Amino acid sequence: MRNRGFIRNEIELERDVQDELLEWKKKRHHLVLQVEGPRQVGKTHEVRKFAYLHYKQVIYVNMVRDEFGFEDLLSENDFMNQYCQRTGIDGFVDDESTILIIDEIQESTVIYNSIRDLRERLSCDIIVSGSYLARTVNSKDFFLPAGIAYLRMFPLSFKEFCRSIDLEGILERVHLFGESPEEEYEQLEEAYRIYRHIGGYPQVVTTYIKTKDENDCMEILGDLIRTFTAESRRFFSNSTALSIFSEVYKSILVQMAEEKKGGGKSFIEFVTNFVKDSVKEPVSRNEVRAAASWLLYSGIIGYCDLYNNGDVTDVVSNRRAYFADTGIAYYISNLVTVARDAIEGMLTETFAYTEIDRLYQMPVGKKVVRGDKPCFSICGDYELDFVVVDHEYLKWGIEVKTGDNRAKSLVFFKERGMIDKAFRAAPTKGGHGEKFDTIPIYLVGVRFPYGVPIIRERTN
Repeated sequence: MRNRGFIRNEIELERDVQDELLEWKKKRHHLVLQVEGPRQVGKTHEVRKFAYLHYKQVIYVNMVRDEFGFEDLLSENDFMNQYCQRTGIDGFVDDESTILIIDEIQESTVIYNSIRDLRERLSCDIIVSGSYLARTVNSKDFFLPAGIAYLRMFPLSFKEFCRSIDLEGILERVHLFGESPEEEYEQLEEAYRIYRHIGGYPQVVTTYIKTKDENDCMEILGDLIRTFTAESRRFFSNSTALSIFSEVYKSILVQMAEEKKGGGKSFIEFVTNFVKDSVKEPVSRNEVRAAASWLLYSGIIGYCDLYNNGDVTDVVSNRRAYFADTGIAYYISNLVTVARDAIEGMLTETFAYTEIDRLYQMPVGKKVVRGDKPCFSICGDYELDFVVVDHEYLKWGIEVKTGDNRAKSLVFFKERGMIDKAFRAAPTKGGHGEKFDTIPIYLVGVRFPYGVPIIRERTN
């Protein structure tokens, strides 16, 4: 591919990942950066935008096509010069002014297993990325290379969505407990309603900005799910894989809607039984586990751990699953027969999960929570939606509600000293209460820790 510059989209979204990419470049620790994330989350676009903004020479290789034979040249001593000649780039400059981008790297075991060798042979910056890096985890042919830094991309957060519709300023200044002007809460509530339905995939968001039609967004989400499922087929030899995928999607919603408070099976147990009943042919626990693992590593779902009996030191891993995007969850909700109020609760909880999960994925130096994923907690007949332990070991209990519901579990955990801070997150303006405080649901992630003034540092 010729070095012809970066072509911007018609609607250019301002993503936080640009700041993270720039921080990696400034460190100059010489580690290869692996950019991960779901298909169509914007990895290629954002990496190339970053590259053309900050480097004099950009060399982009896509391993799906590899039309200029990058893999074939790898064994040559001057392979980069030869590759640049083939692509029409004038002279390879091997220093920090050049970046090599290898996209869809999961398509080549040779290139993936040569990452360490590439780092030793080249002085330029290197970024590798791919949408189906689950393949490198599940296959014995791929070897985890040393000397890699990782950056995970997500769909747009609610903050980024608000930025795209000029509401970020209000989101960051609105009072947590109802003391801002009424119209500011109304604007954010409407943005939350839309985001909870369409989610944060870039093409979906730009489509909404252009058409303001949620049905158009649903068509794109449907295409995205169908394409992901079809493309995943080639990584599985089992003929039932696609059927299992389709049922795993549905089972996540059904589990959230049907699981009784204080009990229920583990996610894998529930999904296995659900899939067996739906597919109507022999399905093993390992096949379901493999499908769920693929969805996890491909960024379609995420797991939530359990703090057993309200004890944050007693952790049961991967007890529950959520969709990693509210738009995907809303689209799938139209494919299952579940009570409407249960769907509303599921979407609200999914939104809270995706926003809280971002707190756990922040870089170590900026991370304000302990652990690697969100956790809920069960004690007796009481279940608390989320318990977050901050860097000072304070335990924050969060109960998610769709309306002005009572928060019995929150009170139970607080009165018994299992949490230090008690908050109900609901679609309201927020306010103070005798036993707990209430915050607007759309602030559940972006304004944690609650009540602490926020400081935003934007990288120029």
